[in-house]
Amino acid sequence: MMLPVHRPPAMLPLAIESVLAQTLTDFDLVVICDGAPPETAACARDYAARDPRVRVLDLPKGERHGEAHRHRVLQEAVESERPLVAQLADDDLWFPEHLAELERLLADVDFGNLLQARLTPDGAVALHHGDLADPQARERMRTEPFNFFGPSVAGYRLAAYRRLVHGWEPAPTDVWSDLHMWRAFLDTPGLRLATRFSVQGVSLSAAERTDADLAERAAESRRVAAGLLGSAGARDDFRQRAFADLWAHLDTAVTHRDQLSEAHDRAVAAIADLTTQLEATHAAFVQAGEEAGRQRQASLRRRARIRRLRAQVAGLRRRNTALAEELATIRASRSWRLSAPLRRLTGRRDR
Repeated sequence: MMLPVHRPPAMLPLAIESVLAQTLTDFDLVVICDGAPPETAACARDYAARDPRVRVLDLPKGERHGEAHRHRVLQEAVESERPLVAQLADDDLWFPEHLAELERLLADVDFGNLLQARLTPDGAVALHHGDLADPQARERMRTEPFNFFGPSVAGYRLAAYRRLVHGWEPAPTDVWSDLHMWRAFLDTPGLRLATRFSVQGVSLSAAERTDADLAERAAESRRVAAGLLGSAGARDDFRQRAFADLWAHLDTAVTHRDQLSEAHDRAVAAIADLTTQLEATHAAFVQAGEEAGRQRQASLRRRARIRRLRAQVAGLRRRNTALAEELATIRASRSWRLSAPLRRLTGRRDR
């Protein structure tokens, strides 16, 4: 397992001691000094001198969080000797059964996590909610700035790590270092992923303690370690408080689900009403269309009749004109025949 550290050793002894107190004792601990001050490396070497399971790497500061140093450790590891990988931050603490619970998880999966519980500065216990078995949670981790566990509660098989497109490496500046690593596991086909609903440690989040200096944080860590690591009853109480937060979250989720279900039912009923109205409107539209079609056909028939009447009137007019012309011709011819005897009589008189 790995314990990266980059600052003075104010909290490092507590983290190392929480590892050495594990009920599962067959492990190697590599303390990775990522550009840490000399006193940090000296502190780690003091533990290494007393316990052969502890090894120290004193390295220059690596890019970002020194992820490349972690990759180096895992590249050098012998899978047949150490098939499982865990990691602890120097400001987090493990309960004695942490590695045993992680081993139970990794007996069936390639990558997973225990539940992460943090102790807030005001003494409240907050549990990070999520489940790697949930496809929606995995998709959110792939596509959103969403993560519900850090390296201190994660574990994976070394063989799975070596199948990834990339191992520990400096993440893009807009992506959290651990989330960048978890996405590599999520994007590798065929890996088995799971969350074990077990609380086996406490996180003292630096993000919630920006107003505290290192000495104040170390003092808090000592108080928490003394209260939790030495008392099974205190750990049970901490777990109960953590799961109470989980139950409250689940109750809220169930209430939200019920509200969504009721809203869904109302929406379905509204859609049914709208469908009925739409069908009635459609029927009325079809009826109106049919009536409009009938009226159009009647209008077309009227227009055709009018055209026929107009043609008949035009024909009658032409016939009347022809008759009038014929009558005029007849009248002219009759008038000429009647006037001929008179012309002859007039001619005799002249002679």
